[in-house]
Amino acid sequence: MHSKEIIELNNHLREELTEENKKLYENMIIYIRTTSNKSEQQTEEVLLEILEHFVQAQKDGKTASEIFGNNIKEYCDEIIHEIPGEKRNKNIKFGLFIGIQYLALISFIFGVTSFGINYFFDLGSNVLTFSVGSGLVVIGCYLLLLYLLVKIIFKMIQKTTFLNIKKWVEFLLTWLFLTAYITLFYFIPKLIPSFGTTLSIPIIALGVIGGVLYLGTIVVDRKLRFTK
Repeated sequence: MHSKEIIELNNHLREELTEENKKLYENMIIYIRTTSNKSEQQTEEVLLEILEHFVQAQKDGKTASEIFGNNIKEYCDEIIHEIPGEKRNKNIKFGLFIGIQYLALISFIFGVTSFGINYFFDLGSNVLTFSVGSGLVVIGCYLLLLYLLVKIIFKMIQKTTFLNIKKWVEFLLTWLFLTAYITLFYFIPKLIPSFGTTLSIPIIALGVIGGVLYLGTIVVDRKLRFTK
């Protein structure tokens, strides 16, 4: 089975757990899945094995502490250590796929929004002028920013999964990270000096290119199953 099919089976089987056990297992899922550089296929197979064992143990009247011990986080760390890492070429392909999809979505939203504002409110310009050199640097910075955001969010999730963090604290942390991300996203193009050949294209063309690229990534994903 592919990982997506395993996840669907996992979701169905999970309903056999009691509410308390289900919440505990879902915390284990979050903690283990947010570990980077591990094989997704192997991770989902291990999670399903744990669930099947948990369901059977529950039927036998055993408690979670009898199954996993008193330190669930330590148990999960041992499981993570045993899961093999994802293949390097697969990580590279997946990273390229996500990067292209991310840039395509940004281009589509920026192009269509800017065109709409200019067309309906006569604000801004219907032409985008940029320097190729600085544009490539900005794209690189955006991709690095996305990578760091994902890494930080995953690390934060792991650190707080088994802690009783209040909702307002979670909201505040999320708000701070997103505010920092949006601020950097806005100021990066303004801080990079212009260099290289200057080009001008219709702003709507940027939106069209972004839309076509995004649809292209969906088609490619269905054939090559980057996201399973």
